[in-house]
Amino acid sequence: MDTKKINQAIRIAKMHYELHYSQLEIARMEGISKSSVSRILKQAMDMGIIEVRIKDSILSNSTLESELIARFPIKRAVIVPDMVGNKQILLQDVCAALADDLPRYLKNDSILGVAWGHTMAVLAKQLPRIKRRGISVIQLTGGFSRAIYESGALDILKKFTECVGGTGYQIPAPAMVDQPFIAEALKKDSQIKHILSMAQTCQTAVFSVGNLERPSVLYEMGVINEKDYGEFRKRGAVGDCCSHFLNKEGDAFDKEIDSRVVGASLETIRRIPNKLVIAVGTEKTEVITAALTGGLVDSLYIDEITAKEIVRKTPL
Repeated sequence: MDTKKINQAIRIAKMHYELHYSQLEIARMEGISKSSVSRILKQAMDMGIIEVRIKDSILSNSTLESELIARFPIKRAVIVPDMVGNKQILLQDVCAALADDLPRYLKNDSILGVAWGHTMAVLAKQLPRIKRRGISVIQLTGGFSRAIYESGALDILKKFTECVGGTGYQIPAPAMVDQPFIAEALKKDSQIKHILSMAQTCQTAVFSVGNLERPSVLYEMGVINEKDYGEFRKRGAVGDCCSHFLNKEGDAFDKEIDSRVVGASLETIRRIPNKLVIAVGTEKTEVITAALTGGLVDSLYIDEITAKEIVRKTPL
């Protein structure tokens, strides 16, 4: 489309969706046919000029939320129903619920910690513009890949930083290294040391959890290999939270392995007052339960089916 046609598309879109004129009324005003109006509206949608969003986060399940709060040390649970039976749409819906709520947690001159991964990438695309000043956005864990694989960590950090109009701080290192002494040396780097220091006073953190299955981002990045999966599972690991592998109690399943993580420690994450966790899919039931049990969640954003499964498997 040239500029003239784009302007017409925007004008017609505003008349239809904001001024609520019918397509026939717009056709008369523009001197074109009704079918042309319909075609222009479709083109505008295909180009991203028009975005349609169905907001179902107003739905609530107070009984199921109460069941979760009764079982775990959390403040709230936002439970989203599966409306169309499509997992990607469901993930988008749960992310949209958190995106809607995010402004309530953010104050001026505060620190926001973020992780990365597939769920965080979906959330990042839905972030609203939030009018705040002086917010620092930090990575909670390193995101560089050992393999030829793009974790998306930097892009997610940028989107959160743009969302709040703040300053972003990247941890320029892998999520996990081969030996604890390497992690300790990296943490002494001035840039990484500064970010980990900021994590100590972080007020809000946004992250997800990963189950111990393939394919996973950590596997694709080369953080763990095929042999590690079997060994970790046998020794009691159920998944990861910000690159820390957890046992069923929500603690590090192996302290030596955990000391290889380049990022905020589990204890530091636990002390963050507003931990917003997105978790979708019954395959994550075990690791979500571990994170809840271990005090790694304050506000849970979850799909209804998985929430019911957690409640069913965690009797009072």
